[in-house]
Order: sequence, then structure tokens, then C-alpha cells
Amino acid sequence: MTLLLDTAPGPSPDDEAVRNAGICAELLAKARQELAAGDLQQASEKIWGVAAFAVKAVAEKRCWFNEADWKLRQAAAVLSDELGSLELMGYYSLARDAHFNFYRHEYGARDVEQALAAAAALVALLRPLLAADYPMPAVDAATAARIRALEQPTSEPDQARLTNGRPPMAQRPPVSPPAE
Repeated sequence: MTLLLDTAPGPSPDDEAVRNAGICAELLAKARQELAAGDLQQASEKIWGVAAFAVKAVAEKRCWFNEADWKLRQAAAVLSDELGSLELMGYYSLARDAHFNFYRHEYGARDVEQALAAAAALVALLRPLLAADYPMPAVDAATAARIRALEQPTSEPDQARLTNGRPPMAQRPPVSPPAE
């Protein structure tokens, strides 16, 4: 079955999945460094990035639109259902709360440490779904309807992606920009 994102110009969904998984891994390492250095604000923001890019990697692999925050949450909920893992949504939510801490500065070091552990656990749960031989699970009708919604363009960024695609990988910034 061909999905809309399969036909968009630019890198393939598999290439995007690999790129997003790489960004996720780098943000996880940076979050650990920021926490160790005591920069709770930057660690918090990177923790949210870990969760977002972990979900985006799987969403790209499955050709789901994922540019909006609500779509990432919907994708996480679908993956939670597929895996039968209520913990997945807990991990996602705790990492999402770390994003709010970036603005509020309310978390202590222990809170950020817990959010980081949740983000790392989320990555571990989602990693097998990126394997080429991962079997697509059977889902109930409600989950199938949510998947169909993720496969459809529902916003201007989605429509732009279908029309323009993404730039070729060679024209995009590296996952880790060179040190200045």
C-alpha cells in the first residue's frame, strides 16, 4: 500500500526515520551532559527533544504526518496501544512535562533526572519498531482509525511537505553541527 508520504519529494521515510533516531540519540547524550553540569533548563528541553524525535522516527518510518505537537501525542498513543504499554504514554508525558520546565524552571535535579530516565525508557521501547523486520501488529478499529488520521495531511505544513517534500539530505544541516 502506498501512503501519501511515500510519494512526497525528498528523502524517503526510512531516511527520515534514521535521521530522527540519530537526533534522538544525540539529544539523549546532551541531556545527560546538561544534567551532570547542573543546567536543568537545557537538560529539560533536550529531554523533550529525545521523546519527540523518538516518536518522530517511528512516525516517519510508518509514513505518518508528525509536524504538529498533537500529532506526536497521537502517534505516541497509537504506539502505546500497539505495544500494549501504558508505560509508554507515561514516559512520553513525563518527557513532555520537561519541555514545560524549560519555560517554568520549577523542577529540581531529581525531577529532571526522573524525566531523563523516562525519555531513555521511551527510546528503548520504541527502538525495536524501527527494525526493518518489525511485524506490524493487529490493532482494533479505534486504533486503526487513529492511524488513518495520522496518514492524512491535516495542516498547511503537511500539505507543504506533500508538495515540496524535504530538502535532500546533502542540503540539510548535519545532525550535530560542527563546533565553532
